[in-house]
Amino acid sequence: MDDETAPSRADQLRLYLESLRIRMDPDQFRVLGRMITGPLKLIESGADTVDADIPDEDERFLTREVRDEFLVVMGILATGRMDQQVVDLGSGITTVVSAEVAEDPVRLQELRDWAAARRRQQEETDAVLRGIEQASQDDTVE
Repeated sequence: MDDETAPSRADQLRLYLESLRIRMDPDQFRVLGRMITGPLKLIESGADTVDADIPDEDERFLTREVRDEFLVVMGILATGRMDQQVVDLGSGITTVVSAEVAEDPVRLQELRDWAAARRRQQEETDAVLRGIEQASQDDTVE
């Protein structure tokens, strides 16, 4: 397929979302749609952040499947590729990788090791911040 006939990212996204609409629970698909709206607004506006704005009553539909599909949709938007796979990096962290990476156990382990190191680093940072917060609270009590 040459570049002139290759589907655009928007076309790929429409196709993928249509397939999801057919196979997903309607409430889950509605929540996924709300999640996608935020990043699309972010892309359009050039803003730094935007909220997903999921109402409390819809939280129960925010399942692992919905989160995984959100990652796939964001992967399509970012890369224009539809062959990505969601992989578990451990401790509840998932990401989207290319099919080549998903099939490469060495590369997957490198990603899992990187994620574990980042988790440890974040835990250490959180512990330091808690210590600073506790020390500042102790100072104000005296």
